[in-house]
Order: sequence, then C-alpha cells, then structure tokens
Amino acid sequence: MKRKIISILKQKENIYIFFLFLLFFPLKTQLQNVIILLFDITFRNGVTTEVFTYNYTGTIVGCEKVTQMLQLKPNMNWFQKHGVYFIKFLPSLFAFIFLFKRWKKDKTFKLFDWFLIIICCFSILSSINDAYFLVLQGEDYNLSRVLRLLPTIIIYLSIGIFIFLKVFTLKERLQTLIFGVLGFYGSFYLWMQYFGPIILPIAS
Repeated sequence: MKRKIISILKQKENIYIFFLFLLFFPLKTQLQNVIILLFDITFRNGVTTEVFTYNYTGTIVGCEKVTQMLQLKPNMNWFQKHGVYFIKFLPSLFAFIFLFKRWKKDKTFKLFDWFLIIICCFSILSSINDAYFLVLQGEDYNLSRVLRLLPTIIIYLSIGIFIFLKVFTLKERLQTLIFGVLGFYGSFYLWMQYFGPIILPIAS
C-alpha cells in the first residue's frame, strides 16, 4: 500500500491536476458572470446590468446593489427572479452526465475527466456553502428560500459523494485530497485576494 501511494504521488498528471484546480475560482466566478449576463439579456431585458457590475466574485455584492436588485424584483415573474439561480447549476449537471457516461464506458480516469470534475465541483461547492449557511442561519430563511435551496443541496451533495466514493479510485481520491485541495486553496487566495480585485474590481 505504501509503495502504491508513493507511486501515485510521483505521477506527472498531478501537476496538471494542481494547475487545473488553480483555475477553479477564475473559471467558476466568470462562468457565473456569463450566465448572469446571458440570462439578463434574454429574460430580464438588461435590467440587472444597469445595477450589477460584473466583478471577480461572480455575484451581486454590496448592500446598495442588493437593495437596487430587490427594488426591481417586484416587477419580475418567478422565473425572472429565481431562474438564474437554477441555471447556474446546469453546467455542473451536464458535466456530471458526460462524466458518468464516460465512466460507464471506460473506468480509466483520463485528463479530460478532471476538467469535468472541476465543472462538477462548481455546484458541489455552492451546495456545501448553501447547506452550511442553512444550518447556521436557517431560522432567518423564509420557507420559499429553504424550498429553493434544498433540491440543489441534495442533488449536488449526492453527486459529490457519488463521484468521490464510486467514480474515484484510491488514486483519484489521493490526488484530489492532496493536489486538488492545494490548487483549490491556491486558487482562492490568488484570485479572490489578489488578481481578482485587480482585474475585475467591485464597483463602489
């Protein structure tokens, strides 16, 4: 077992995995920006863009911006209000379906599969965050918000568990826990704390 672990840790693809996870937050946040932009143009007639500055976080941040969005929402139907929340989960769902089909045909994990894993992790991370805040601040959430969060939390946490326990072998689990986690936290620091605020600052 010890030799097997050492052999896994010496593989060259670990460098690819590390750098792929290093791109996690730039890819995730800007994919969210693109989805918000396209949704706004298609279904909201551009009203969000009048308020929202597309920034490095990929979210609407700042009390003033959120207040302005809430003022717009009474004039929106249910899909205009909440549709973008669910659409943001679709890339991860499509990536998982594609990954699952590839895995059923060939259990050998390839480099492209790691890219699909990254896309899946976008929504898995969002679901973990939603579950965390739902547990801690659930009393502050109204019923409609809880009902909106629960389906995505259950679906994507289940997907994450399935990937880790079923799709991954010992090799991929070790690679994720070591090189993936290192790249993930490196990505968070470099993008969210350094490059992101410089490239796409939050408008005051």
